[in-house]
Amino acid sequence: MILTIAPIGVPLKIIKIKGKDAQQKQLTNLGFVIDSEVSIVNEVQGNLIISVKGSRVAIGKELSNRIMVDTI
Repeated sequence: MILTIAPIGVPLKIIKIKGKDAQQKQLTNLGFVIDSEVSIVNEVQGNLIISVKGSRVAIGKELSNRIMVDTI
């Protein structure tokens, strides 16, 4: 499933990141790498606050649609 529709507060595992190289690099720099564990902390008007590697990162709906996750 895409990160945008994942449930809040559930541990998730990143299985794929879609998009152009620049977008993939931007997400990698934020800590979104394949097989890392993330969880959605909050959602406000389509924008997500994600817990990744001990930090909270806010990303827009456009970027979160490019991240494929699965429940752990």
